[in-house]
Amino acid sequence: MPQRTLKPRPPMVIYLPHPLPIWRLPQGALERIRKAAGKLYDVEVPRDERELEQVLPEAEILYAWGLTGRLVPVAKRLRWLHTPLSGVDRVLNPELLKASIRVTSSRGVNSVAVAEHTFGMVLALTRGIAQAARAQAERRWIQGDLYGRKPPLAELHGKVIGLYGFGEIGREIASRAHAFGMKVWAVSRSATGKSRPPHGVDRLLPAKRAETMVKAADVLVLALPLTEATRGIAGERLLHAMKPTAILVNIGRGALVQEPALTRAMREGWIAGAALDVFVHEPLPVESPLWKLSNVLMTPHVAGTHPDYMARSAGIFLDNLKRFRAGKALLNEVDLPAGY
Repeated sequence: MPQRTLKPRPPMVIYLPHPLPIWRLPQGALERIRKAAGKLYDVEVPRDERELEQVLPEAEILYAWGLTGRLVPVAKRLRWLHTPLSGVDRVLNPELLKASIRVTSSRGVNSVAVAEHTFGMVLALTRGIAQAARAQAERRWIQGDLYGRKPPLAELHGKVIGLYGFGEIGREIASRAHAFGMKVWAVSRSATGKSRPPHGVDRLLPAKRAETMVKAADVLVLALPLTEATRGIAGERLLHAMKPTAILVNIGRGALVQEPALTRAMREGWIAGAALDVFVHEPLPVESPLWKLSNVLMTPHVAGTHPDYMARSAGIFLDNLKRFRAGKALLNEVDLPAGY
């Protein structure tokens, strides 16, 4: 009886080099992926880009931060790329957009962390905590300095929070804002004039009516994906439309904000304060005037960081692996023309 020849298994590649330990795939999660996928794929984990380039030509699936434009033509059999990233603006290079490769993200794995970070920054500004922390390091008692400051000591209860973008992160922020007794307004690309606000949202507006929310907000949160339509959306026009007592929070992408316009707004008192976790250039250059503005609170792009991030991303990937094999719709599949 002739011996049956087994069909070779295509490689599935995991390539996640990163200098920060928190962003490395935990060994337990890596073994989960190996065990789940190993019956159908040869799971390759290249150590560097040279090894990645060697295994890419046969790979059907890639779990990686992204795929550089140079390597897209090398990935001749690649059908699906999953990224641990929540936002995909850094993943969707022109070469990848032209290729017939499906892309999924890990959207949602950091939504709670970002929402909690947002309120940490807002409270640090509205309760004078950031200023008090600086004074503590210098052993200064600044009680008198906190009266009449900008932004003023204030309660969040009864204030309007405006969510520019109402995806996973926006919904998590909305639920916490509701708990604070805030009035929640949100702008969504999919909303229409007849859309009913979801639970916990007082007013839901379409994008064309965003300025109505901007003018009403005491706290305006940018929770948008970065696309050509949203790049630089927070410029002079938006900042002038805000209340002079309002706070701008950017936990989306740095390029949503025109930083020279924001610097001028801070110096000239167009708005009361800003809380920024993301910047156009990271690390923020030492010559940036944002460093010296007392009413600007900055964190170094860590809003979405938490110890379980990579393990949760692996969970989404494994769920999608089952769906991919069964021909079902994938979770978090990116709308490539829309850019998110």
